[in-house]
Amino acid sequence: MGYTTREARDVRREFLRMFMKLKTRLDQGRLALVMSVADLYFQPDRVQDEEIIKELMIQYPEEGEAIMELMPAWKRWGYEEGIAEGIEQGIEKGIEQGIEQGVEKGQAEIIRKLLLHGFTPEEVSKAVELPVEKIKKLM
Repeated sequence: MGYTTREARDVRREFLRMFMKLKTRLDQGRLALVMSVADLYFQPDRVQDEEIIKELMIQYPEEGEAIMELMPAWKRWGYEEGIAEGIEQGIEKGIEQGIEQGVEKGQAEIIRKLLLHGFTPEEVSKAVELPVEKIKKLM
């Protein structure tokens, strides 16, 4: 619409302030729809929205909570962060499992070679510090 950055921020702030007043007149579904349309129009900026919300929550503490519940962009950002965090944790867990499997395979290979060179399961058990039953299972 040709707003300057400052004007766009002021328009967004006023929209959110008016939105707080609508909360008492509209149901949750309609509020979410209005907020979604506003997010499409205003291209929300996370940092700017956080600043605006802080300002509004200071001026209107009860209504400020309502905005945070209904902001689709914030929900999307939270969802994206959750996905990224989950992927990161999944990668870490996969690496740990891969290391464990590699260690187990390496240990099994050493046990196999010791047994092929004539060591008894009891001797191998002492050398690799594993129970004899596990050594016999690997045979």
